[in-house]
Parts: sequence; C-alpha cells; structure tokens
Amino acid sequence: MHVIDTPLIAGIHDKAAKKIGWRRANMVRTLLSEVFRHAIPQGLIAANYAKDVIPKRRPRDRAYANRPWTIEERDIVLSRAKPHVRVALALMMNTGLDPSDALKLRKDQIDGDTIWGVRGKTGEEVAIPVSPTLQAALDSIPGHEAATVLASSQGGPWTYNGFSTVWHRFKTGLEEEGLIAPGLTLKGLRHTVATTLREAGLDERRIADLLGQKTPSMARHYSRSANLADKNRETMATLEKENARRAKIVKPSAEKRQTRP
Repeated sequence: MHVIDTPLIAGIHDKAAKKIGWRRANMVRTLLSEVFRHAIPQGLIAANYAKDVIPKRRPRDRAYANRPWTIEERDIVLSRAKPHVRVALALMMNTGLDPSDALKLRKDQIDGDTIWGVRGKTGEEVAIPVSPTLQAALDSIPGHEAATVLASSQGGPWTYNGFSTVWHRFKTGLEEEGLIAPGLTLKGLRHTVATTLREAGLDERRIADLLGQKTPSMARHYSRSANLADKNRETMATLEKENARRAKIVKPSAEKRQTRP
C-alpha cells in the first residue's frame, strides 16, 4: 500500500508525461495540487504533496503552438482578406483580445476611444484604447444590424466555430500560394501583441494590464479601470509606433527584392 507523498506524486507525474505528454501531465499535477489544497483544511490530508513536484518543460524541439506573426504576414493577410474577415483580424491584431472575446465584443462596449470589457477566460476587466489604426479598421466595417461589433457576411454575429472555419480555409489558401508560412493561428495575434511590446522594452506588468492578465479582483471599481485605461493608452501608443517602425524596415527590403534582376 502506497503512502501519499511527494515522491509518489512525482512518479505519477513522470508516467503521465510519457503516456499523455508534458502539457497534460502538468495539468494532472495542477489538478492534484488543487485537490490537496482543498483537502488540507478538511483534515483529509496533511500537506499539498503536488506543490513541490517540478512541472515538465516544453520540449525545445517542439514547434511554437501560437507563434507571433511577422509584419509581412500581417500585411499579406489583411490585404487579401474580405472586409468582414479583415476587420475581425485587425481588431485582434491591434488589441491583443482573445479571438473569442473579440468576436463577442458588443458595440456598446466601445465608448469613445476606449474598449471596455471583461476577459471571458478569467473575468478580468480590460480597458483598451482604440488606436488610429484600429479606428480606421472599425470605420471600414460593412453595415450590419448585429449587436456585436463584428459580423459575418450575412450580417449576423460570428460564432467562434464559424469564424475559425472561414479563417482556416482562407489561411490554407495563402499557404498553398506560398504567401505565408505554416503555423499562423488566431491566438497567435495575442502573442504577437505581447511579443512586440516586450521587444519594444515594456515590462511584463504593463503588457499584462493591456491583455487582462491580472488576478481577478471582486473589489475592482470603475475608477480603477479608468486609471488603467490611461496607462494602457501609453502602452497602445508604443504598439502603434513599433508596428509602424517595423513596417518601414520591411517595405524597403521588399522593394529591393522586387527590383533585383
């Protein structure tokens, strides 16, 4: 009979990694840790024996699941996308919103030059300034009667599965033409925003504020969100400037390739 202790949980973790992979093994570890954490106050177990089990690292040779998009890929995708698809991608590209949150965004959540919302995954409030680039995209939205900002070609709200299907078909076509590299995902746009801002020198806390990655707090008040919007305005300005700088670097390079004999 086994006594529950950290070595036992570590062994279970190791076996899980071999059988179901490193990511799911880490999920098993997290689940056990939560079970133990809630069982301790009930007197059912003496300690959280999963807490000190070291999570499995992502294999170095494993492809990045949601890699950042390059400036060239963003330009090509936007230039080839149909209007109702283009504005959806532009919204994700210029806010860092999760795809599901972007598709559900309501018109009444845009107040002046700020998007007010709650991140669906965590319940965290977000206050995202509307940059000039995003405003231009929003102004180009084909007219529709849906309550959401975005709508399909039929004028109704997008479903996540519906947009994902349209995106996959569109992306596959661009890959077959050799215009983009494999691996572009909708969630990758969120990673793109974070990566761009990090490379521009902003600290992780400011990036997390923009992306709604703080620990949810029931005590958050509207005034605090307003302050957050002001700070995020500076963050968004950095993203706008960095994207413009990178676009200027890419454009001359592309022109040289086209004129090369």
